[in-house]
Amino acid sequence: MNATQPASRADLHVHSRYSDRPSEWFLRRIGAPESFSEPRTVYDRCRAAGMDFVTLTDHNCIRGALEIADLPGTFLSSEITTYFPENECKIHMVVSGITERDFGEIRELRANIYELRDFLRHKNIVHTVAHPLFRVNDKLDVELFEKLILLFDRFETINGSRDPRACDLAAAILRALTPADMEAMADRHGITPVGLEPWNKVFTGGSDDHSGLYIAGAHTVTPHASNVFDFLQFLREGQHEPGGRGGSSIRLANSLYKIAYSYYRSRFMPDRGDDHSVVGSVLRRLSGEAPPPPVAGGGWKQVAAARVTRFFTRRRRRQLGEVERLIVDEFTRVLEDRSSADGLGGGRRHEDNVHFYAVCEISQQLAFRFMTKFADKIRQGNLIDSLQSLSSLGPVLLGLAPYFTAFSSQHKDEGFLRAVADRFSVTDPARAQGARRAWVTDTFADVNGVSHTIRTLADLACRQDESLTVVTCLADPPDAAFPVKNFKPVGAVDLPEYESQSVSFPPFLECLAWFEEQRFDEVIISTPGTLGLCALWAAGLLGIPVRGIYHTDFPQYVRNMTEDDALGEITWKYMRWFYGGMTAVYAPTHQYRRSLMEGGFEADRLKVLPRGVNLHDFNPERRDPDFWREWDTGDRFTFLYVGRVSREKNLDVMLEAFRMLCDEGADADLAVVGDGPFAGELRRRYHDSRIVFTGTLTGDRLSAAYASADAFVFPSRTDTFGNAVLEAHASGLPAIVSDCGGPQEIVGSHHSGIIVDTHTPDALAQSMRTLLRDRELYETLRSGALARARDSRWEQALSLLLERDAENPAKRPESRPQPSCAKFG
Repeated sequence: MNATQPASRADLHVHSRYSDRPSEWFLRRIGAPESFSEPRTVYDRCRAAGMDFVTLTDHNCIRGALEIADLPGTFLSSEITTYFPENECKIHMVVSGITERDFGEIRELRANIYELRDFLRHKNIVHTVAHPLFRVNDKLDVELFEKLILLFDRFETINGSRDPRACDLAAAILRALTPADMEAMADRHGITPVGLEPWNKVFTGGSDDHSGLYIAGAHTVTPHASNVFDFLQFLREGQHEPGGRGGSSIRLANSLYKIAYSYYRSRFMPDRGDDHSVVGSVLRRLSGEAPPPPVAGGGWKQVAAARVTRFFTRRRRRQLGEVERLIVDEFTRVLEDRSSADGLGGGRRHEDNVHFYAVCEISQQLAFRFMTKFADKIRQGNLIDSLQSLSSLGPVLLGLAPYFTAFSSQHKDEGFLRAVADRFSVTDPARAQGARRAWVTDTFADVNGVSHTIRTLADLACRQDESLTVVTCLADPPDAAFPVKNFKPVGAVDLPEYESQSVSFPPFLECLAWFEEQRFDEVIISTPGTLGLCALWAAGLLGIPVRGIYHTDFPQYVRNMTEDDALGEITWKYMRWFYGGMTAVYAPTHQYRRSLMEGGFEADRLKVLPRGVNLHDFNPERRDPDFWREWDTGDRFTFLYVGRVSREKNLDVMLEAFRMLCDEGADADLAVVGDGPFAGELRRRYHDSRIVFTGTLTGDRLSAAYASADAFVFPSRTDTFGNAVLEAHASGLPAIVSDCGGPQEIVGSHHSGIIVDTHTPDALAQSMRTLLRDRELYETLRSGALARARDSRWEQALSLLLERDAENPAKRPESRPQPSCAKFG
């Protein structure tokens, strides 16, 4: 349609209060109807929005349309629920320009979609398949969608209440249909396609508004029509196209808040005018509706805060319980903060979202306060009070129910959409660009194996032009040469029983909105912490497939830290739950895969994702004969440990074993590279000129430390892999590792090192003694270490992670130069 020519518009899909049977769980739960919009209000708002003609499409009803039938430019319509008799699958059909008699006959026939279709065509009634890929009662499948394509020629492809992805996918498929496609489907289903050119479909748009907030936001455009008859004739002839914009989860949530506010007004304040109460003001504002006339004293938040303060006088506040006081105090604080929700995000966020971010701030701060109290009670050993603190989140979660409902409703059909996309050769545009993945981690700034693995593979993926975004939750955005999305934490809670460690509390609603906005095809989660939980929850609501990586043996960590097997078993149950719904779980070694199977993980979902090593950074050429002189050590045989200096690394056993060697007069040094909460205590206990604590080393200095040592000792019994062992091997160092954990699989007994029982110092001391004295064995293991490192390639690990064929270059994107990866914060 020529944009320069005059056009006519109408919202062909909009509801009034006569649509009174809600489909959304939240409205059913509170007993509210689906809409409170008065028919005349809808008419006036359509006209104000520039609609030339107005209709109402209440569910299986024309009472609202009849109420405005005497107004200029109106016509009767309805949204009819019809059924496929094969399985009672519901389909919503918008019928436009009908008579009361037509409606009576339609009601009689709507139980069978085939009979209804025949009647509508016989009567030449304009009819449109509404939101064609939305599963109204979860029975629509690919076969029935193909039947819809054969039966009908008009489809709604812009729906102002639904996320655009389903409509965009439907439009892409319908626009690409060919005569051959129609013939194949007709043969498959035994249905004669509709129309002379059944592959040419036409499209409409409608707001599907129930709340009054987004009336006419989506609509249908025809050539200029001087009256209703001409407008309907253009529709019959297919001379129309959709206009406006689709919906979103936040828009749907705003509508639910608005309906909840209207329900609150009708139930509790039926005879009052403008509502200036605290509850009314907040509900109205969060719904996105314009506030009532201002009251002297400031903006809506300041006025609401003042009313809260006045209502809860000091005496009345003392009568509140601890939880109630916490809610009142936090709610008042957020309302009084002029810099918070009203200005959050500046001009970068759409106006629909302003209210969403107000809810984010209030709910996230309240949830964080409750979690802090929960952690405090746990730390004090008060289990009953801690559970009570956690249960106090109930009111917060209830207040967020519209958002949970909206996001879940918008994405409940993701699996079905993928099946539809797979059936047709033309799929949605996002899929054509390749898989988009998010990689979520609670630990990124720390110096550990998880962070190192993620940084290395993310950088490699960026250089190979793969769409992979690392997601973190840090107070300070990380500096990286690959895409990183950082969420500033709401706060941090100290972790009971774990020295110098805190847990970040992510802004969970903002995370959810961002994951929806990005439209990822897959989420990969590396850590079962708070951000990992948040991502798992978001992916579940949005219908995004999730894979997990089992980096850390948390159950064993808990046992070591608490010396409590029961807590270790509880941690195992949590890990089984956390990873239980994922499509695949990657273990770092075959040994850990077996351990996870023994722990209750399903074998068919467990895969092995080995690590690699950078042979440019770590190799024997980095050796510096003067490197250790900085710490006043001699030219003795040097044992090396690199990693976190914490209790779970079993370093006291290593130091005791080395002290035994020293007592025997061994000519050797021990260097401990790294830092952590146990470093101060170990320095005090093992104050010896032959034991060096270097602190954290990075870059070239770390490479030189490896290459300038002679043997690597890694006594940890809980590491699932041990990247440091591979780095040591690449530097020419044989390794002594524990018989528990993943490093033993890297070493393989006497191929590139020695595997020992590290419960006590004796066996470890004996292995260290062997490397000192048996030069032939040492050289054999050193050769094995270098060979093992050469076989460990990060490229192979990335191919496994991205589930592509590492041996087939045709399936692997060509590497791009480093400058193609910009820095992200």
